Amino acid sequence: MKLTSSPNFALCVATGGDAYVMREVEPYTQFWLSGAERMLFTLFAAQGGMDEGEAIEALVRMEAPAGPDARRAEARKAITEMRRAGVLLAPTDDLSRYDRSIAQHYREHRPFPRAVAARIGTIAALGQRTRVLDLASGPGSLALELAAVSNAVSIMELSAAFIAIATEEAARRNATLTAIHESCNRLAHHDGRYDAITISQAIHWLDEVALVRGVCRTLADDGRFFIVQGALNLPQSHPLAYILGDRTPLGDKAPGPFADQIRPLYARLAHLFAGLDPQAGKRGAIRPAGIDLFRQPRRIDEGFARAFLSDEHISGLGMSSDHFWRDLSRRCAGVPPERMMGVQEWALIQFARDGNGHAAEAWVPGVAETIAYP
Repeated sequence: MKLTSSPNFALCVATGGDAYVMREVEPYTQFWLSGAERMLFTLFAAQGGMDEGEAIEALVRMEAPAGPDARRAEARKAITEMRRAGVLLAPTDDLSRYDRSIAQHYREHRPFPRAVAARIGTIAALGQRTRVLDLASGPGSLALELAAVSNAVSIMELSAAFIAIATEEAARRNATLTAIHESCNRLAHHDGRYDAITISQAIHWLDEVALVRGVCRTLADDGRFFIVQGALNLPQSHPLAYILGDRTPLGDKAPGPFADQIRPLYARLAHLFAGLDPQAGKRGAIRPAGIDLFRQPRRIDEGFARAFLSDEHISGLGMSSDHFWRDLSRRCAGVPPERMMGVQEWALIQFARDGNGHAAEAWVPGVAETIAYP
């Protein structure tokens, strides 16, 4: 079987000389490599990957061990462990936890709010030739709203399933959408130049330092960078509060107002841009440019949950996926529509090259604008 080294993992060397690979997306796991495993990782990194048997034979030829059969058995065991850790991938393996089913539910039940997309278009002065890059695009909900105006919209996304759903929907809408199948942590190695860069509900999956370096490299003169953050509020009486509410087996939400959750991210990114932008003196510094807040009442039902919870989430609950979804469906059955309502809060965080430069820590939130669904 042909395998390839996962692009999610970068080869690193510790101070003492030991090699390991570091996963560049959450969870940021490390996998320490023996000498043979390091060679295997390099062999499988060849363009198009390599057949497992060919890689083992190449390793044996390079090492010329006294017991080649024993070495082959050790190499096969190492390959099995590297596959189990996700360091090596088969052609059918996805780089993301999101498969086609969850991607489809995401597109149908978690559409990007049109009012927020329209605000981005207005601030960015979006036109037919405006170059836009939507990072960690998911099924392309935001990108496709922007592609209704611009013919130069690109998405960068790790999940093959999300890219497939986004490009299929673009074709259905007769919209122009360029897909880049890549981790957004690698943006700093990308040669594009964009007038507007967006990322929605995904910055927590990325390395903020790598992201900021990438934006500094690719954001055009007078360009704008938009971060969209969301928070879901459900009353305790909601049937899905047990799994999507403030206190759940998946973890507790941060206490306090939504604006207080946004402020530290805003300040942190401002400091990172100030410290990491090598183009600041030549092309203008990337500075804070404000935050808009929105409040969106919407239905939160089983479809939303299926667009939100992956098998990895469910596996930590100690039950099978089938049992989990049967139980969730039972909780929602026959519930009146008004009890299925929740509120999605949104923050549109803005940075601009050569922006106004106000102190991010001093931001004072205004009243959130109530918007329609979607």
